Amino acid sequence: MELLNQTIKKVQPQLYQEVKKEAVYLLDQFAGASNKVLKDNIFRIIEEKEEVDLLRFPINDDDLCGFICEHRGQFFIYINTYLPYEKQIFTAAHELYHLHNKDKEELLHRRVVEENKELNLEESKANLFAALILVPELSLLEELKLLKVRTEKDLDLLKIIKLMDTFAVPYKTIILRLYEVELLELKEVKKWLSIPDRNPQEGVLYQINKHQIGQRWQKRMKEVKYSNLKSLIIDNDLAELLPKQKIEKDLSLIGDSDGS
Repeated sequence: MELLNQTIKKVQPQLYQEVKKEAVYLLDQFAGASNKVLKDNIFRIIEEKEEVDLLRFPINDDDLCGFICEHRGQFFIYINTYLPYEKQIFTAAHELYHLHNKDKEELLHRRVVEENKELNLEESKANLFAALILVPELSLLEELKLLKVRTEKDLDLLKIIKLMDTFAVPYKTIILRLYEVELLELKEVKKWLSIPDRNPQEGVLYQINKHQIGQRWQKRMKEVKYSNLKSLIIDNDLAELLPKQKIEKDLSLIGDSDGS
């Protein structure tokens, strides 16, 4: 399915406004401002919610981004840290939508986000929600003003890369947000989306590396973090609740044998 046909602003403008209101509400409630740029603070927002545990570890699969599931009343969000960091951030925001709407939609025991699967309406809404909270409209318009972009003719790939760096989101997310704020028309969106965005030899990724802008968001961090498990293990150690050998074994199981 063509990406544009999954874009709610195009197919259901009224629904777009509803999801936008929800995104603004969440930013006001959890980030303190509806125009705040979150970047990887999205992980902190999830971690501070008591009803969910955030699990982050690498699986060598570019199609598997993450999922949310529920077990015995507790929710778990998994993020694949093998992916480029910008995609991890977007996936976290996507899954936050499902968590935020867990009482409104049927939550599958295991909801997996895969890039190459045809998305249903709820997945499209989650993608829109993620884009809206990571690239707030007022912040995007302000950045466009600073870059002296008033129309599509003022755009170039370098300016788009700078926007990607500012908001820490993938290339396609920026293009779709430019369409949603009505800077780009459909034919222009198709033109920009035709540019390769994951090939280090040409297109977006090539320009990122050439200009050394936003390279940190392209790194595959491969971080391992199981909610607050490490802090609990260290607390047990400080309180001398468990033998030192047990503490070291537990830390080694989460990939942190030196305790750092």
